[in-house]
Amino acid sequence: MNKRKQLIEEILYSFHAFHKVTRAKAASLGQQNHITHSQWFVLMLIGHAKKTNIKDLSEMLDMSSSAATQFVDGLVQNGYVTRQEDPKDRRSAQLKLSPKGKKHIATMKETRITEMAGLFDAFTNSELEEFLRLHKKITSSFLDKKS
Repeated sequence: MNKRKQLIEEILYSFHAFHKVTRAKAASLGQQNHITHSQWFVLMLIGHAKKTNIKDLSEMLDMSSSAATQFVDGLVQNGYVTRQEDPKDRRSAQLKLSPKGKKHIATMKETRITEMAGLFDAFTNSELEEFLRLHKKITSSFLDKKS
């Protein structure tokens, strides 16, 4: 096996291990807050969207409207999301974060930053800056190839 291929294989293994650790931590936080990883993702999408409804959400998630509705129903029942009737189109309820949803996102964000800081304790600040630069370079290259 050539050196580059071997290095890439090691990076893949490292990515997998990193993903496994961070996903497990996210899952345990979700269990504490009675929210699944998938619901957390949907909550984040609603939080980032200026204006969204079930149809928009189902397109973003590449799933049926009924599946997206099930995710949203759980978030509404737990008080994280509200549905607001659109005055221009009564069939299209707008999804918004409730105050509880906004607080939850802020709390989870701080918790995740603290956890990630622990994972990156092995880096000096300059190494962390270099890691970020390289990560952005990979992401940018990947997104350019997708277009």
